[in-house]
Amino acid sequence: MTDIEERLRRITFIVCDFDGVLTDGRVWFDGDGRPFRWIHARDATALTMWHMMGGKSALVSGLSSKAMEAIAKRWNCLECHMEIRDKSRVCREIAERHGVSLEEMAFLGDDIIDLHAIRAVGVGVVVADAEPEVKQAAALVLDSSGGTGAVRELVHRILRAQGRLDEAIRKYCDRKDGPQ
Repeated sequence: MTDIEERLRRITFIVCDFDGVLTDGRVWFDGDGRPFRWIHARDATALTMWHMMGGKSALVSGLSSKAMEAIAKRWNCLECHMEIRDKSRVCREIAERHGVSLEEMAFLGDDIIDLHAIRAVGVGVVVADAEPEVKQAAALVLDSSGGTGAVRELVHRILRAQGRLDEAIRKYCDRKDGPQ
């Protein structure tokens, strides 16, 4: 087992940046000047699988968005923090509130505002199209770019390292009809 696989085995909590991770980084505006965003369905599926397997998650962004709030609520993220500059502080506070160590936490980011959080947690992860300085700080650089299933890739990597991916897929596919 590689060092990164060993570190992924300990992960119980995923904290994600929003713009550039769950989205491709573009912020769209409607005719009234309101921003809106979209996420990849594979990331939504991954969050559902992660939570079904007992994993916890939170969204943390330097910006604010009603879309982010709605996505966090819809996919059962435990916390949603917006207009945050010090994301490492928020990671520490989340860990304390939920009784997990920073070693049990992964942070998934893409830009320089994410640097301190990436360095503070057990596994700092970045999307494929992250800024070069942020890639250098990360323990893991994903193959997926932001908005193209990066959360799915990370969840699968964690569950595979934990030997639980097949079980997660089976549980997800065996769900009954209804809301997530």
